Parts: sequence; structure tokens; C-alpha cells
Amino acid sequence: MSSYMPSDFSTPSKKGGVDTISHTHYIFPVLKNSDILQCMSEVGIEVSKPELTEPQRHKDKIRKIFWHLLDYCCGVTEEELQGKTPKGMNGIVPESELELHDDFVDILFFKEMRQFMKTCGITDFSWKDLHYPTAKRLRCQLSAIINMAKFREEQLGLYEQLNEPRTELLEVLERLHTENEELRRQLEEVQAESSIKKEEFDRVAKECQELESDIARSNKLQASKREEATLLKKEVTTLKDELASATWTLQETQAEEEVLKGQIVSSPDRRKRELQTKKDYLEKEKEETRRLQQEITDGKAKMARLQQAIKDLQETMVLQRQVLDEASKYEEVKTEVEETKKEVEANQQKTAEIEESTEQAERSLFRLEEKLSHTRKQYNMKMDAVQDRLDVAREQLLIVEKERRDGMAKVEAGEAEVQNLKEQMKAEQEQTEEEIASMIAAYKELEKAFYDRNEKRMQAIEAAN
Repeated sequence: MSSYMPSDFSTPSKKGGVDTISHTHYIFPVLKNSDILQCMSEVGIEVSKPELTEPQRHKDKIRKIFWHLLDYCCGVTEEELQGKTPKGMNGIVPESELELHDDFVDILFFKEMRQFMKTCGITDFSWKDLHYPTAKRLRCQLSAIINMAKFREEQLGLYEQLNEPRTELLEVLERLHTENEELRRQLEEVQAESSIKKEEFDRVAKECQELESDIARSNKLQASKREEATLLKKEVTTLKDELASATWTLQETQAEEEVLKGQIVSSPDRRKRELQTKKDYLEKEKEETRRLQQEITDGKAKMARLQQAIKDLQETMVLQRQVLDEASKYEEVKTEVEETKKEVEANQQKTAEIEESTEQAERSLFRLEEKLSHTRKQYNMKMDAVQDRLDVAREQLLIVEKERRDGMAKVEAGEAEVQNLKEQMKAEQEQTEEEIASMIAAYKELEKAFYDRNEKRMQAIEAAN
């Protein structure tokens, strides 16, 4: 469908309180009936030629056409206006005045249509156009609405074209926010696990301190037992030497006794005295032997205690080896805790980098939105400039209307200038689109780098877990 650009403004005047059209120039081209029928058919609204030429005979149909156009261009439906009507008027308005509020929807419809027609360039739309329409005014009104509909379609296309990069960036930003929340959750889980491991580490450290105290006591006990065992060994050696010496003395005494038996003489008294002396000596030797045997028994008891001490020492050494194993495990746990702390610090650093990347993405999005807003402002300013130029051309056309040839030349010059401006605007729009495309490409490269780095971080986190 072709675009309808404004060509002139209408200046309404008031006569007797009723708005009427005083000029034949509008901000839109007044179409022929055939063009109106074609355009209405394109938007899906059925209109016949008699309805355009004799609208006063088809008032209900014309009203439905306005309803369809209001819905098509503004999205205002009859059901929506019915929803805006006040409910429960029976308790507020007297019964004699209830009939005044029956056409509340008509009032809202007229209000919306009046505002809509004012936007389209018809400033004198009134109740008469709904209840007593004329072919001339209906033609102008439908031309204005069609011009607005065409302009709206073009602007919607431009808006969608400019809004598409922003929508993509918002989706990317939302996805980055989601990934950031997921990483935050994983970081909290890792911190919770680290806290549990730290508690276990403290508990193991406490147990290791207790084991170290036990080891110190065992070492002291072991040293005392070793010293006692050394003394007992020395005493046993001494007792063995004394026992061997006593045994040797006893054997010599017995041999001497045998020799003396062979030398017995007949002197009984002397022999008795010698015998008594020998008996006394023998008793002393027996007493000494019993003492030595008692010492041997004591030495055996000490040896038994020594063996028990050695056994206790061996058990202590086994316990010490167990303690050393626990200490080794403690060192391993300590190493794991240190590695976990390093991983937590690394995860915190990664989270900070992710947050920084997210902020950079948000800043890029903000810059793109500013760029888009600036482009729209430039577009609006250029449209205003075009409108101003068209206004100037219209005034010139009114001044030299009697001289049509000169006026047509000026109009053609104005149209050429408008075409030139359109081409400039198109070139600037293409340049803007290229800049936006380059910014989007740069952002996608940043996004890809961020995804790669994030994937490596996630693999590192999973490996750590």
C-alpha cells in the first residue's frame, strides 16, 4: 500500500456554534471514492459505493464503519467502552433521569471518535457527522483515517525494526541475570559446604591436639619405662654374678668338707668345735644362698614387670603409629580445607567478574537505548522539519494559487526537496542501523567470550565439587 504524506492543514471556523470546514486544504490528500473503497477493502471493512455517496440513508452502517476504524487504528472496542460505563445508577440517579444515562456508551464513543479524528486532522467532528452524515464530509473523514492508518503502519514497521535489537539485548540481559543468580546459588552452596568442612576441620584439629597430648604423655611414660628397664637389666646382671659367685663358694666349701672328713682325728672336742664352726659357716652360706634365691625371685618378678613394661611400650608405639596416621589424615584434611578456601576465593572472584560483565552489558544496553532514543528524536526532528517545509510550501501555494503554473513549479520543487530529505533520512537511518548492527556484533562477541569463560568456571566448580 502506498504512503499518504500530509500536504496541507485545514483551518476550521465556527458559525453559529457549529464547526464547519472553511478551507479545502488538509494535512492529508482527499481520496476518490474508488480509492477509499479499495483501501477499506484492504483493511477488511466492507463499504459500498452507495454508502459513500448517500451516507444519510445508511447511518447505522456508517456508524459501524467508524466503530471498525476506531478498533483498527486505536484498539478501542465497543465492549471496552461498555466496561467503562458506571454501574448501579439506580441508587444514585432519580428514576426520571435514568433515560439520560442509557446512551452513555454513545457519549464515550463520540468522545473517542472526536479525539481520534482530531489526531487524523479533522478538528470539527461533531454529533452531526454521526446522525446526519454527508458524502463530502464522510469522504474527507475517511480519507483522513486512511492516511492515518497508512502512516501508522509505516511507523509500526519502523518501530519494530528499531525495537528488535533492544528486545534481543533485553533477552540477553535477562539470561545473564538468570545465569548470575544460578552462579550466586552455586556460590552459596559452595560456601555452605566450605563452612561444614571448616567445622569438620576444627573438630579434627581438636582431636589431633588431644592425640598430640596423649602422644606426649606416652613418650614420657615410654622414657620412664625404658629407664626402669635399663636399671632392672643392670640389677639382674649383678644378681646373676652374685649367684654364680655364691654357687662357686658353696662348691668349694663342699669340696673342703669332703677333704676335712678324711682328716678327722680322734680328738672329739676339737673336732666338735671345728664341726660347729663349719656348721655355723654352712648356716651363714645357706642364709646367704636363701637371700640370693630371694633376690633371684625378686629379679624374676622385676623381669616380668619389665616384659609387661615392654609390652605396654609396644602398645604405646602402636598407638603412636595410629596417632601419626591420624596426624597424616589431619594434614590431608587441612590441605583440602586450604584448597577449598582457595576455590571459594576463586569463585568469589569469578562472581565479581560475572557481576562486572553483567554491569557492562547493562551499560551497553543503556547506551543502545540512548542511541535508539537519540535516533528517534532525530527522526522526529527531521519529520518536524519536513512538516515545516511542507507548511511553507502550502503557504506559498495559497499565495500564488491564481498563478497555477508558478505554483505547480514550486510544489514540484517542494516535492523534490521532500524526496531529497527522505533520501537523506533513509541514508542516515541505514547508517544508524549499521552502527546498531556493529554494536550488536560487538556485544555478541562479548557475550560469546563471557559464555566461554563462564563455562570454564562452571567446569572448575563442578570439578571442585
